[in-house]
Amino acid sequence: MTLTLLELYNTCAGQPWSMYDSDAESIDDLESALKISINKALSFLWNYQPWSFRYYKHIIRTKQNREYYSLPNGTITKKVTGGKTKYGVKYNGKCLDYLDDTDSLETKNGEPEQFWIEGEYIYLYPTPDNTYGITIDYLLMPYGLNSDDEQIYELSKDDDKVNIPEKYEKAFCNCLISLAMIYAIADESDENHSGYMKQYEDSLAVLFKYCRDKLNNRKITW
Repeated sequence: MTLTLLELYNTCAGQPWSMYDSDAESIDDLESALKISINKALSFLWNYQPWSFRYYKHIIRTKQNREYYSLPNGTITKKVTGGKTKYGVKYNGKCLDYLDDTDSLETKNGEPEQFWIEGEYIYLYPTPDNTYGITIDYLLMPYGLNSDDEQIYELSKDDDKVNIPEKYEKAFCNCLISLAMIYAIADESDENHSGYMKQYEDSLAVLFKYCRDKLNNRKITW
């Protein structure tokens, strides 16, 4: 099972009380309103919380005398332990410390101990004097893949797909379809709105169980 835009569209269009045709064969058959609702639901659900399927690792192989490296497409993980924030930037299994003030740093080379972020780059300090393996634990931000398996932030072509492991696809799809229909209706007074809301809440609880995550309550934004 692969969650492509075309499959998601036809599944949404085939839901009870839907006003869309469920026999789309290409991107030209997709009505923009439902396509927008699907992407809006995808963005909300993907970023609803740090789902277990969003955790990735990025490996940096440092080069001698090079202090900055490209960041992955995501948010670096962090947790508070003993009142101290530890970030998912590690060398030899140890978290590097985050540098708040870099203006007064002295030139120094050696094994990385600290880091800071500027734009799309991570800077390491001391500047690596050799090849080291830096691991970055992060939450993936782009929720889609195109036909070349490149990460994308929106499903726009019929064969664009959701970037999610197969074991989560069914639970995620059920939740996504219900939420997309809520956005498509976009009227809480509509008699069908409450039915889809109940489906969404039930399928969301199932998704949390699949991911073994703690259930959160978060209001849908319009």
